[in-house]
Amino acid sequence: MNIYSEILSALETEERVMLATIISTSGSTPASAFSKMLVKENGIISMGTIGGGCMEGDVLLHSRRLLETGKTEILSFHLNEDDIEHGLICGGSLEVMIEPVTRGQISLFKEILSSQNEGNDTVLATLVSSEGKVVLKKILRKETWSNGELSEGLLSEEQWSKEFDYSNPPTLQPSVLKAEIEKTFSRNETRKIKTQNGTLILEPIQGTPSLIIFGGGHVSKYISKIAAMCGFQITVIDDREKFANNQRFPEAKETFARDFKDIFQTIIVTQSTYIVIVTRGHQFDEVVLEQVIKTNAKYIGMIGSKRKVLATYEHLRARGISNEQLKHIHSPMGIEIGATTAEEIAVSIVAEMIRVRRGGKEVLSHKSDSLKEYLQ
Repeated sequence: MNIYSEILSALETEERVMLATIISTSGSTPASAFSKMLVKENGIISMGTIGGGCMEGDVLLHSRRLLETGKTEILSFHLNEDDIEHGLICGGSLEVMIEPVTRGQISLFKEILSSQNEGNDTVLATLVSSEGKVVLKKILRKETWSNGELSEGLLSEEQWSKEFDYSNPPTLQPSVLKAEIEKTFSRNETRKIKTQNGTLILEPIQGTPSLIIFGGGHVSKYISKIAAMCGFQITVIDDREKFANNQRFPEAKETFARDFKDIFQTIIVTQSTYIVIVTRGHQFDEVVLEQVIKTNAKYIGMIGSKRKVLATYEHLRARGISNEQLKHIHSPMGIEIGATTAEEIAVSIVAEMIRVRRGGKEVLSHKSDSLKEYLQ
């Protein structure tokens, strides 16, 4: 279950839970930034981990203590030889923010979850006063903060005193805040900004990426399963009903039995959409590719041998598709791991999608020499 779904579920029965989030790391650490752990009122971990071992045990003890006070703290941990003895084979340092989450924030977490499900990337701004009080927790969207109004609104003393009962807003210039928000979005990293009277945490929240799989064969079954485990929202399309149904793809959000010739009656493609083309025949792959290549999908991959790919590209070029468009296609798709079985091929394909999701190299650098030469 998504951590934000779990928060909403927990708040149905509890007044308050504690959320521990790693907000920064350096060196080798047992968990990455953004890792979260939810602790219920009974002091039991409900979901998530921040790395395990004695460090996580310390965070759990602090969470239980802060449950009583309702305060927020940012704690620093430096992992050393003593931690190695307790199972943490790391030598870095990290910071963990432990904060109370209450029923008064249900609408906020519903907004976060809704935005994630829509595939939208956002930033969660949390301002912690020097007294350990969360005086602001707000979702920042790309389409609203860039016009400058949101930056000024965050710093308005009138807004602070009216909305947050806090008359001493942070001394942070709008231009500085805007630059920090831009870094949070572009680098996908948490920013911690110290002010005279508190700490502002800017945490990126990635939208759930959607994966559209064209073709419902054996490889597709394993791509769907593995990708769903890695956080992708799955849609499967095949022109045969027995290969596109919920029984065959139980983890898929949607399945459609439709003709491949007019796919946009069925799907909407956005900048967070990943597309995998694995139909039952080269001619169908080509029909789908010619349509999706004109979209702004984040990833488009097509299965096939180098010979088949070159032939497909020749056909598309004859119909007006440019080399520049073809350069963005991952084909043959997948990371080279010597895969032979359907399961292994699926692993290599999903691995390539994850690399793209995490800001990996440009697609052309992974093509064979013959394809590179063809697309120059």
